[in-house]
Amino acid sequence: MDKDSYRKKQKKPDSEPLLLTIKDVGALMQISESKIYTMLEDRCPGGIPIMRFGRCVRVSPTQLRCWLEQQ
Repeated sequence: MDKDSYRKKQKKPDSEPLLLTIKDVGALMQISESKIYTMLEDRCPGGIPIMRFGRCVRVSPTQLRCWLEQQ
């Protein structure tokens, strides 16, 4: 099996990503990335819950849904 056919089998287009980028969150919420950054929990108490990996910021889709329901 070559690499391309292996990758095609591994992709699940209908599955939800494990973590979202700020760009993804902005697109889902139809809000600019700069506004999303101001709404993150590290800048706004009670804001959007995030995970940091060094300088990378990611958001769990599950936690984002829970946060939105509480707003």
